[in-house]
Amino acid sequence: MSQQLVLSINNTADNFRWCWLHDGQPQASASGNLEALRAAVGGIALQVWVLLPGIKVVTRELEYTEKEKKHLRNLLPFQLEDSVVGDIDDLHFAIGDAAQGKVTISYADKNWLTEVFQQFSSIGLEISRCWSAPTLLPFAVPSSALVANDKEVTIAELDAPAKVTWIVALQEGVVNLRYGEQQGFTLPKGHFAIALGMLLSAQGLTDNLPNLVLRATSKGELKTLFSLLPANLTAQVSAQIVVDEWLLDFNGRAIDLCQAEFSQRLPIERWLKLWRNIGILALVTLAVYVSVLMLHSFKLDRENQLIHQQTEAVYRRIEPHGPSDDPEKKLRIKLANMQPKAETGSVVSLLAGILPLIASSPDVTVKSISYSADSGEININVQAHSFNSIDTLRQTIAGQNFNAELLSANASGEINTGRLKISKPLN
Repeated sequence: MSQQLVLSINNTADNFRWCWLHDGQPQASASGNLEALRAAVGGIALQVWVLLPGIKVVTRELEYTEKEKKHLRNLLPFQLEDSVVGDIDDLHFAIGDAAQGKVTISYADKNWLTEVFQQFSSIGLEISRCWSAPTLLPFAVPSSALVANDKEVTIAELDAPAKVTWIVALQEGVVNLRYGEQQGFTLPKGHFAIALGMLLSAQGLTDNLPNLVLRATSKGELKTLFSLLPANLTAQVSAQIVVDEWLLDFNGRAIDLCQAEFSQRLPIERWLKLWRNIGILALVTLAVYVSVLMLHSFKLDRENQLIHQQTEAVYRRIEPHGPSDDPEKKLRIKLANMQPKAETGSVVSLLAGILPLIASSPDVTVKSISYSADSGEININVQAHSFNSIDTLRQTIAGQNFNAELLSANASGEINTGRLKISKPLN
Protein backbone atom coordinates (compact mmCIF):
# COMPACT_ATOMS: atom_id res chain seq x y z
CA MET A 1 0.00 0.00 0.00
CA SER A 2 1.51 3.30 -1.11
CA GLN A 3 1.65 6.23 1.28
CA GLN A 4 2.23 9.89 0.60
CA LEU A 5 2.48 12.81 3.02
CA VAL A 6 0.64 15.93 1.81
CA LEU A 7 1.20 19.31 3.48
CA SER A 8 -0.97 22.39 3.18
CA ILE A 9 0.36 25.84 4.10
CA ASN A 10 -2.29 27.95 5.72
CA ASN A 11 -2.51 31.70 5.37
CA THR A 12 -0.73 32.19 8.71
CA ALA A 13 3.07 32.11 8.77
CA ASP A 14 3.68 29.05 10.94
CA ASN A 15 0.59 26.90 10.74
CA PHE A 16 0.28 23.81 8.61
CA ARG A 17 -2.14 21.01 7.91
CA TRP A 18 -1.00 17.58 6.81
CA CYS A 19 -2.49 14.29 5.83
CA TRP A 20 -1.31 10.81 4.83
CA LEU A 21 -2.73 9.48 1.58
CA HIS A 22 -3.11 5.69 1.45
CA ASP A 23 -3.67 4.69 -2.17
CA GLY A 24 -5.08 8.16 -2.79
CA GLN A 25 -7.47 8.09 0.17
CA PRO A 26 -6.87 10.58 3.03
CA GLN A 27 -5.97 9.18 6.44
CA ALA A 28 -4.76 10.60 9.75
CA SER A 29 -4.93 14.35 9.09
CA ALA A 30 -3.56 16.83 11.63
CA SER A 31 -2.41 20.43 11.98
CA GLY A 32 0.13 22.44 13.93
CA ASN A 33 3.33 24.44 13.70
CA LEU A 34 6.70 23.33 12.33
CA GLU A 35 7.77 21.63 15.56
CA ALA A 36 4.52 19.68 15.69
CA LEU A 37 5.10 18.60 12.09
CA ARG A 38 8.66 17.53 12.95
CA ALA A 39 7.34 15.42 15.83
CA ALA A 40 4.63 13.92 13.61
CA VAL A 41 7.06 12.68 10.97
CA GLY A 42 9.52 11.47 13.62
CA GLY A 43 12.60 13.06 12.10
CA ILE A 44 12.49 10.71 9.10
CA ALA A 45 13.64 12.04 5.72
CA LEU A 46 10.60 12.06 3.42
CA GLN A 47 9.48 13.37 0.07
CA VAL A 48 6.28 15.39 0.44
CA TRP A 49 3.65 17.09 -1.68
CA VAL A 50 2.88 20.69 -0.76
CA LEU A 51 -0.23 22.81 -1.33
CA LEU A 52 0.48 26.54 -1.44
CA PRO A 53 -2.17 29.10 -0.48
CA GLY A 54 -3.80 30.52 -3.58
CA ILE A 55 -3.22 34.04 -2.26
CA LYS A 56 0.52 33.50 -2.74
CA VAL A 57 0.29 32.07 -6.27
CA VAL A 58 -1.08 33.77 -9.37
CA THR A 59 -2.19 31.92 -12.50
CA ARG A 60 -2.49 33.67 -15.86
CA GLU A 61 -3.30 32.50 -19.35
CA LEU A 62 -1.02 34.01 -21.99
CA GLU A 63 -0.73 33.79 -25.76
CA TYR A 64 2.30 32.80 -27.80
CA THR A 65 3.33 32.21 -31.40
CA GLU A 66 4.75 29.00 -32.80
CA LYS A 67 8.15 30.67 -33.18
CA GLU A 68 8.15 31.40 -29.43
CA LYS A 69 7.12 27.90 -28.34
CA LYS A 70 10.68 26.64 -27.81
CA HIS A 71 11.57 29.64 -25.65
CA LEU A 72 8.42 30.08 -23.58
CA ARG A 73 10.21 29.90 -20.22
CA ASN A 74 12.41 32.83 -21.15
CA LEU A 75 9.85 34.89 -23.05
CA LEU A 76 6.58 34.57 -21.12
CA PRO A 77 7.68 36.38 -17.94
CA PHE A 78 8.38 39.50 -19.98
CA GLN A 79 4.75 39.58 -21.14
CA LEU A 80 3.83 40.21 -17.50
CA GLU A 81 6.46 42.86 -16.90
CA ASP A 82 3.97 45.75 -17.14
CA SER A 83 1.21 44.02 -15.15
CA VAL A 84 3.04 42.82 -12.03
CA VAL A 85 4.18 44.83 -9.07
CA GLY A 86 7.93 44.66 -8.61
CA ASP A 87 10.71 43.07 -10.62
CA ILE A 88 9.99 39.88 -12.57
CA ASP A 89 13.42 38.63 -11.52
CA ASP A 90 12.02 38.34 -7.99
CA LEU A 91 9.32 35.92 -9.17
CA HIS A 92 9.44 32.17 -9.79
CA PHE A 93 7.56 31.09 -12.92
CA ALA A 94 6.11 27.66 -13.68
CA ILE A 95 4.67 26.91 -17.10
CA GLY A 96 1.71 24.67 -17.89
CA ASP A 97 0.77 22.84 -21.07
CA ALA A 98 1.03 24.89 -24.25
CA ALA A 99 -1.53 24.26 -26.98
CA GLN A 100 -3.24 26.23 -29.76
CA GLY A 101 -1.32 29.41 -29.04
CA LYS A 102 -2.30 29.59 -25.35
CA VAL A 103 -0.42 28.59 -22.22
CA THR A 104 -1.09 29.02 -18.49
CA ILE A 105 1.67 30.32 -16.28
CA SER A 106 1.85 30.32 -12.46
CA TYR A 107 4.14 32.59 -10.50
CA ALA A 108 5.00 33.29 -6.87
CA ASP A 109 7.50 35.35 -4.92
CA LYS A 110 10.85 33.57 -5.29
CA ASN A 111 12.21 34.52 -1.86
CA TRP A 112 9.05 33.36 -0.10
CA LEU A 113 9.05 30.07 -2.00
CA THR A 114 12.73 29.54 -1.17
CA GLU A 115 11.93 30.03 2.52
CA VAL A 116 9.15 27.43 2.26
CA PHE A 117 11.49 24.86 0.72
CA GLN A 118 14.21 25.59 3.28
CA GLN A 119 11.74 25.47 6.16
CA PHE A 120 10.66 21.93 5.30
CA SER A 121 14.20 20.89 4.43
CA SER A 122 15.31 21.86 7.95
CA ILE A 123 13.18 19.04 9.38
CA GLY A 124 14.19 16.49 6.71
CA LEU A 125 11.28 16.96 4.30
CA GLU A 126 12.00 17.29 0.59
CA ILE A 127 9.30 18.84 -1.60
CA SER A 128 8.83 16.64 -4.66
CA ARG A 129 5.58 18.22 -5.97
CA CYS A 130 4.08 21.64 -5.27
CA TRP A 131 0.76 23.17 -6.40
CA SER A 132 -1.45 26.16 -5.80
CA ALA A 133 -4.30 24.82 -3.62
CA PRO A 134 -7.28 26.10 -5.70
CA THR A 135 -5.96 24.43 -8.88
CA LEU A 136 -6.38 21.00 -7.23
CA LEU A 137 -10.14 21.30 -6.70
CA PRO A 138 -11.49 18.30 -8.66
CA PHE A 139 -13.98 18.74 -11.49
CA ALA A 140 -15.46 15.30 -10.75
CA VAL A 141 -17.71 14.68 -7.77
CA PRO A 142 -16.17 11.84 -5.69
CA SER A 143 -18.40 8.83 -5.10
CA SER A 144 -17.92 9.20 -1.35
CA ALA A 145 -19.10 12.82 -1.34
CA LEU A 146 -22.33 13.79 0.36
CA VAL A 147 -24.46 15.85 -2.00
CA ALA A 148 -26.40 18.55 -0.22
CA ASN A 149 -29.71 17.52 -1.73
CA ASP A 150 -28.98 13.84 -0.85
CA LYS A 151 -28.67 12.89 -4.50
CA GLU A 152 -25.28 11.89 -5.89
CA VAL A 153 -24.48 13.42 -9.25
CA THR A 154 -21.48 13.94 -11.51
CA ILE A 155 -20.35 17.00 -13.41
CA ALA A 156 -21.00 15.14 -16.66
CA GLU A 157 -24.68 14.81 -15.69
CA LEU A 158 -24.98 18.46 -14.71
CA ASP A 159 -23.27 20.15 -17.64
CA ALA A 160 -24.71 20.94 -20.96
CA PRO A 161 -22.10 20.64 -23.74
CA ALA A 162 -21.67 24.40 -24.05
CA LYS A 163 -21.59 25.07 -20.32
CA VAL A 164 -18.46 25.83 -18.32
CA THR A 165 -18.17 24.54 -14.77
CA TRP A 166 -16.32 26.30 -11.96
CA ILE A 167 -15.48 24.69 -8.63
CA VAL A 168 -15.80 26.83 -5.49
CA ALA A 169 -14.63 25.75 -2.02
CA LEU A 170 -14.71 27.45 1.36
CA GLN A 171 -11.82 26.68 3.69
CA GLU A 172 -10.07 28.43 6.58
CA GLY A 173 -12.13 31.60 6.04
CA VAL A 174 -11.10 32.02 2.39
CA VAL A 175 -12.70 30.98 -0.89
CA ASN A 176 -10.84 28.88 -3.47
CA LEU A 177 -12.01 28.95 -7.08
CA ARG A 178 -10.86 26.73 -9.93
CA TYR A 179 -12.14 28.04 -13.24
CA GLY A 180 -9.87 26.09 -15.60
CA GLU A 181 -7.76 22.96 -15.68
CA GLN A 182 -4.68 24.98 -14.71
CA GLN A 183 -6.24 28.19 -13.42
CA GLY A 184 -7.53 29.22 -10.01
CA PHE A 185 -7.18 31.75 -7.22
CA THR A 186 -7.93 32.38 -3.56
CA LEU A 187 -9.69 35.43 -2.07
CA PRO A 188 -11.04 36.48 1.31
CA LYS A 189 -14.79 35.97 1.66
CA GLY A 190 -15.52 39.70 1.55
CA HIS A 191 -13.96 40.15 -1.91
CA PHE A 192 -15.33 37.01 -3.51
CA ALA A 193 -18.49 38.42 -5.08
CA ILE A 194 -16.64 41.35 -6.71
CA ALA A 195 -13.90 38.98 -7.99
CA LEU A 196 -16.51 36.68 -9.56
CA GLY A 197 -18.03 39.57 -11.49
CA MET A 198 -14.63 40.69 -12.77
CA LEU A 199 -13.73 37.13 -13.78
CA LEU A 200 -17.00 36.67 -15.70
CA SER A 201 -16.28 39.84 -17.66
CA ALA A 202 -12.67 38.82 -18.37
CA GLN A 203 -13.78 35.36 -19.52
CA GLY A 204 -16.63 36.74 -21.65
CA LEU A 205 -19.22 34.68 -19.77
CA THR A 206 -21.61 37.40 -18.64
CA ASP A 207 -24.22 36.15 -21.10
CA ASN A 208 -23.42 32.47 -20.70
CA LEU A 209 -22.96 32.00 -16.97
CA PRO A 210 -20.99 28.94 -15.89
CA ASN A 211 -22.28 26.16 -13.67
CA LEU A 212 -20.98 26.28 -10.11
CA VAL A 213 -20.17 23.33 -7.87
CA LEU A 214 -19.82 24.30 -4.20
CA ARG A 215 -17.57 22.29 -1.89
CA ALA A 216 -17.15 22.43 1.88
CA THR A 217 -16.44 20.14 4.80
CA SER A 218 -19.83 20.73 6.45
CA LYS A 219 -23.35 21.80 5.54
CA GLY A 220 -22.92 24.94 7.61
CA GLU A 221 -19.97 26.04 5.48
CA LEU A 222 -21.95 25.23 2.35
CA LYS A 223 -24.68 27.64 3.47
CA THR A 224 -22.07 30.31 4.16
CA LEU A 225 -20.50 29.79 0.75
CA PHE A 226 -23.88 29.93 -0.99
CA SER A 227 -24.64 33.22 0.74
CA LEU A 228 -21.44 34.76 -0.67
CA LEU A 229 -22.60 34.30 -4.28
CA PRO A 230 -23.99 37.24 -6.28
CA ALA A 231 -27.73 36.99 -6.85
CA ASN A 232 -27.32 36.30 -10.58
CA LEU A 233 -25.21 33.20 -9.88
CA THR A 234 -27.28 31.43 -7.23
CA ALA A 235 -29.34 29.75 -9.94
CA GLN A 236 -26.14 28.43 -11.55
CA VAL A 237 -25.28 26.20 -8.59
CA SER A 238 -25.36 22.68 -10.01
CA ALA A 239 -24.32 20.84 -6.86
CA GLN A 240 -23.37 21.44 -3.27
CA ILE A 241 -21.20 18.70 -1.78
CA VAL A 242 -19.85 18.00 1.66
CA VAL A 243 -16.49 16.33 1.14
CA ASP A 244 -13.17 15.69 2.87
CA GLU A 245 -10.86 18.64 2.21
CA TRP A 246 -8.05 16.24 1.15
CA LEU A 247 -10.03 14.64 -1.70
CA LEU A 248 -8.29 16.65 -4.41
CA ASP A 249 -7.22 16.26 -8.01
CA PHE A 250 -3.59 15.21 -7.39
CA ASN A 251 -3.34 13.42 -10.74
CA GLY A 252 -4.83 16.20 -12.86
CA ARG A 253 -3.17 18.83 -15.03
CA ALA A 254 -2.58 21.45 -12.33
CA ILE A 255 0.75 23.23 -12.74
CA ASP A 256 3.51 21.82 -10.55
CA LEU A 257 5.67 24.69 -9.28
CA CYS A 258 8.66 22.33 -8.85
CA GLN A 259 10.27 23.66 -12.00
CA ALA A 260 13.55 25.41 -12.89
CA GLU A 261 15.63 25.97 -9.74
CA PHE A 262 12.87 24.43 -7.62
CA SER A 263 12.71 21.21 -9.64
CA GLN A 264 13.38 17.95 -7.88
CA ARG A 265 17.01 17.01 -8.20
CA LEU A 266 19.05 14.12 -6.91
CA PRO A 267 18.55 14.12 -3.13
CA ILE A 268 22.20 14.91 -2.52
CA GLU A 269 21.48 16.98 0.57
CA ARG A 270 19.44 14.14 2.10
CA TRP A 271 22.17 11.64 1.28
CA LEU A 272 24.74 13.93 2.86
CA LYS A 273 22.70 14.07 6.04
CA LEU A 274 22.38 10.29 6.14
CA TRP A 275 26.06 9.64 5.45
CA ARG A 276 27.51 12.69 7.17
CA ASN A 277 28.62 10.88 10.35
CA ILE A 278 30.08 7.99 8.39
CA GLY A 279 31.84 10.44 6.07
CA ILE A 280 33.28 12.39 9.01
CA LEU A 281 34.52 9.15 10.60
CA ALA A 282 36.06 8.06 7.28
CA LEU A 283 37.80 11.43 6.86
CA VAL A 284 39.14 11.33 10.43
CA THR A 285 40.37 7.76 9.93
CA LEU A 286 42.02 8.72 6.65
CA ALA A 287 43.65 11.77 8.26
CA VAL A 288 45.01 9.64 11.14
CA TYR A 289 46.27 6.99 8.72
CA VAL A 290 48.02 9.55 6.52
CA SER A 291 49.52 11.26 9.59
CA VAL A 292 50.88 7.98 10.99
CA LEU A 293 52.18 7.00 7.55
CA MET A 294 53.96 10.35 7.18
CA LEU A 295 55.41 10.04 10.69
CA HIS A 296 56.76 6.55 9.97
CA SER A 297 58.13 7.74 6.65
CA PHE A 298 59.84 10.67 8.38
CA LYS A 299 61.38 8.36 11.02
CA LEU A 300 62.58 5.89 8.39
CA ASP A 301 64.08 8.72 6.36
CA ARG A 302 65.94 10.01 9.40
CA GLU A 303 67.20 6.51 10.20
CA ASN A 304 68.28 6.03 6.60
CA GLN A 305 70.21 9.32 6.69
CA LEU A 306 71.88 8.32 9.95
CA ILE A 307 72.91 4.93 8.54
CA HIS A 308 74.24 6.61 5.42
CA GLN A 309 76.28 9.06 7.51
CA GLN A 310 77.68 6.21 9.63
CA THR A 311 78.54 4.21 6.51
CA GLU A 312 80.31 7.18 4.95
CA ALA A 313 82.25 7.79 8.20
CA VAL A 314 83.46 4.16 8.22
CA TYR A 315 84.39 4.41 4.56
CA ARG A 316 86.39 7.60 5.17
CA ARG A 317 88.37 5.89 7.88
CA ILE A 318 89.37 3.26 5.33
CA GLU A 319 89.58 5.52 2.26
CA PRO A 320 90.27 9.12 3.39
CA HIS A 321 90.54 10.48 -0.14
CA GLY A 322 88.63 10.09 -3.37
CA PRO A 323 84.93 10.15 -4.25
CA SER A 324 82.49 8.80 -1.68
CA ASP A 325 79.55 7.96 -3.94
CA ASP A 326 77.90 4.69 -2.84
CA PRO A 327 80.28 4.04 0.05
CA GLU A 328 78.31 0.96 1.08
CA LYS A 329 79.00 -0.77 -2.24
CA LYS A 330 82.69 0.09 -2.07
CA LEU A 331 82.95 -1.21 1.48
CA ARG A 332 81.28 -4.47 0.46
CA ILE A 333 83.80 -4.86 -2.39
CA LYS A 334 86.73 -4.22 -0.05
CA LEU A 335 85.30 -6.61 2.52
CA ALA A 336 84.83 -9.31 -0.15
CA ASN A 337 88.44 -8.86 -1.26
CA MET A 338 89.58 -9.37 2.30
CA GLN A 339 87.69 -12.62 2.78
CA PRO A 340 89.63 -15.90 2.29
CA LYS A 341 88.87 -17.61 -1.00
CA ALA A 342 87.61 -21.16 -1.19
CA GLU A 343 90.26 -23.45 -2.71
CA THR A 344 91.05 -27.17 -2.54
CA GLY A 345 94.81 -26.87 -2.56
CA SER A 346 97.33 -24.17 -1.75
CA VAL A 347 99.42 -22.36 -4.35
CA VAL A 348 102.57 -23.71 -2.76
CA SER A 349 101.57 -27.32 -3.36
CA LEU A 350 100.68 -26.49 -6.97
CA LEU A 351 104.01 -24.78 -7.64
CA ALA A 352 105.87 -27.53 -5.86
CA GLY A 353 104.36 -30.07 -8.20
CA ILE A 354 104.66 -28.05 -11.41
CA LEU A 355 107.98 -26.18 -11.27
CA PRO A 356 110.17 -29.30 -11.10
CA LEU A 357 108.49 -30.58 -14.23
CA ILE A 358 109.19 -27.31 -16.00
CA ALA A 359 112.77 -27.35 -14.80
CA SER A 360 113.20 -30.84 -16.31
CA SER A 361 112.41 -29.39 -19.74
CA PRO A 362 115.62 -27.48 -20.76
CA ASP A 363 114.07 -26.09 -23.95
CA VAL A 364 111.22 -24.38 -22.05
CA THR A 365 111.63 -20.96 -20.46
CA VAL A 366 109.06 -19.46 -18.03
CA LYS A 367 108.16 -15.85 -18.87
CA SER A 368 105.43 -15.20 -16.21
CA ILE A 369 103.27 -16.96 -13.64
CA SER A 370 99.86 -15.75 -12.31
CA TYR A 371 97.65 -17.37 -9.71
CA SER A 372 93.89 -16.86 -9.10
CA ALA A 373 92.77 -17.60 -5.57
CA ASP A 374 89.10 -17.56 -6.63
CA SER A 375 89.53 -20.46 -9.06
CA GLY A 376 92.72 -22.06 -7.72
CA GLU A 377 94.31 -21.92 -11.19
CA ILE A 378 97.82 -21.03 -12.35
CA ASN A 379 98.48 -19.42 -15.72
CA ILE A 380 102.04 -19.85 -17.00
CA ASN A 381 103.48 -18.12 -20.08
CA VAL A 382 106.37 -20.16 -21.55
CA GLN A 383 108.72 -19.98 -24.56
CA ALA A 384 110.50 -22.75 -26.46
CA HIS A 385 112.31 -23.29 -29.74
CA SER A 386 109.57 -25.67 -30.91
CA PHE A 387 105.88 -26.13 -30.28
CA ASN A 388 106.46 -29.79 -29.49
CA SER A 389 108.47 -28.80 -26.40
CA ILE A 390 105.54 -26.78 -25.06
CA ASP A 391 103.03 -29.53 -25.79
CA THR A 392 105.33 -32.17 -24.29
CA LEU A 393 105.49 -30.05 -21.10
CA ARG A 394 101.71 -29.91 -21.00
CA GLN A 395 101.44 -33.68 -21.35
CA THR A 396 104.07 -34.20 -18.65
CA ILE A 397 102.19 -31.99 -16.21
CA ALA A 398 98.92 -33.72 -17.03
CA GLY A 399 100.61 -37.03 -16.43
CA GLN A 400 101.28 -35.95 -12.85
CA ASN A 401 97.54 -35.84 -12.11
CA PHE A 402 97.08 -32.08 -12.79
CA ASN A 403 94.60 -30.40 -15.10
CA ALA A 404 96.76 -28.87 -17.83
CA GLU A 405 95.35 -26.97 -20.79
CA LEU A 406 97.09 -25.08 -23.57
CA LEU A 407 95.14 -21.86 -23.89
CA SER A 408 97.11 -20.27 -26.72
CA ALA A 409 100.23 -20.73 -28.79
CA ASN A 410 102.02 -18.67 -31.47
CA ALA A 411 105.38 -18.57 -33.18
CA SER A 412 107.66 -15.61 -33.88
CA GLY A 413 110.61 -16.70 -35.96
CA GLU A 414 112.29 -19.59 -34.16
CA ILE A 415 110.62 -18.79 -30.82
CA ASN A 416 107.26 -20.41 -29.90
CA THR A 417 105.16 -18.91 -27.10
CA GLY A 418 102.35 -20.66 -25.24
CA ARG A 419 100.06 -20.08 -22.26
CA LEU A 420 99.19 -22.98 -20.02
CA LYS A 421 96.35 -23.13 -17.51
CA ILE A 422 97.02 -25.52 -14.69
CA SER A 423 94.55 -26.27 -11.90
CA LYS A 424 94.35 -28.45 -8.80
CA PRO A 425 95.21 -32.13 -9.09
CA LEU A 426 92.37 -34.54 -9.75
CA ASN A 427 90.95 -36.48 -6.79
